[in-house]
Amino acid sequence: MLDISRTLPADSETRQSDIAFEMVKADIVACRLAPGTSVTEAELAERYQLGKAPIRMALTRLADRDWLRALPRRGYLVKPVAMRDVTEIFDLRLIIEPAAARAAAGRVEVSRLEHLDAVCRAGFVPGDAASEATYLQAHRQFHFAIVLAAGNRRLGRSFEPLWDETERVLHHTGLLRRDAEPLRHDHKPLIEALRAGDGAAAESEMREEVQHLSRAIMETALKTAILPAPSAETERAEDARW
Repeated sequence: MLDISRTLPADSETRQSDIAFEMVKADIVACRLAPGTSVTEAELAERYQLGKAPIRMALTRLADRDWLRALPRRGYLVKPVAMRDVTEIFDLRLIIEPAAARAAAGRVEVSRLEHLDAVCRAGFVPGDAASEATYLQAHRQFHFAIVLAAGNRRLGRSFEPLWDETERVLHHTGLLRRDAEPLRHDHKPLIEALRAGDGAAAESEMREEVQHLSRAIMETALKTAILPAPSAETERAEDARW
């Protein structure tokens, strides 16, 4: 009989790789590992005080999910962010979320949405990391509650990385640090439509919210020129690389 025990990671190593995965991903999303920068196993092992083996496993998983690209004998490149990425993220959100809101009407736990909305309405202090994190977490959970209430578990699993990408764009454009006002959106009409079981109204309100955030990010990106708008030739090259 083939003994595969030597080829399987120990439980402690697996747990450490899970921890490393979450820590590295969190730093990518928050742009503490900035788009377009390169990292090595040794640098990250030192950064997180973890062994190289769990770091290597985490980086492989992150590369599989397109957060990183392996650079032979040079480490990994953190995936850059371009204007095209923002467009694709919000195009996909506009396909998913309005339909999910329609399906969630009359089914979602409205009291939870109201609690999360209160946190969102309180806003945040630009540049205050703890304040920003509280706001983003409430906003994330608000949208997740609606998507999950649509009743499609696969939709919920596919939405999480999409929201991670949204947060990374928010951090990268600096919109969180500049001004809280463009991120404000009145959730009350959406909540009332969901409470009343009015799927059409819930779909319309969700579409407007996603478009509102997309416009705010695009306007900031155009003002700061932080997101490149590559040529068709560059885009084809990037498609081949990622």
